[in-house]
Amino acid sequence: MIELTFEEFHEQQYQENVFCLYVVKNGNGDILYIGISTNNIWERWFGWGGHMTWDGKVIYGESPIGAKIENHLPDSLSWKFQLWTLKDCIEFCREEVPSDLSEVTIHEIEPIMIRKLSPALNLTYNFAPGKDTTPKSRKEKELEQRADTAYDEIFNKEK
Repeated sequence: MIELTFEEFHEQQYQENVFCLYVVKNGNGDILYIGISTNNIWERWFGWGGHMTWDGKVIYGESPIGAKIENHLPDSLSWKFQLWTLKDCIEFCREEVPSDLSEVTIHEIEPIMIRKLSPALNLTYNFAPGKDTTPKSRKEKELEQRADTAYDEIFNKEK
């Protein structure tokens, strides 16, 4: 397992290995998201249909974790991004992985990793999501205010 900043990950300041699982942590160390890729994690993030569009000066989150990072720029560039190999995951989950299992795949280990680490933004396989203590960004506050205003206009208008 290696740990980099999100900016280092984006700039591919690591040697692509056989990494297949990633863990995203905010500046407070809260685990926000766990995901997998069977091909290339960088492509999973920034390729077609990935978590983010990052083209020169345009940065746009395409998923809940992508939006979280976008909403907290530039601070989120220093958030931690861990890259795990299948071997790292199996070692970390050795007590939960059946010993009679001849070959474990990343698809089988991902739910175990999510249950063990309880990321805040993963809903599937996550029986007890962790807390996200990231302070709300200005952009998140503005979006929340617009949602509250729209709600009031629809449901709380005077009759």
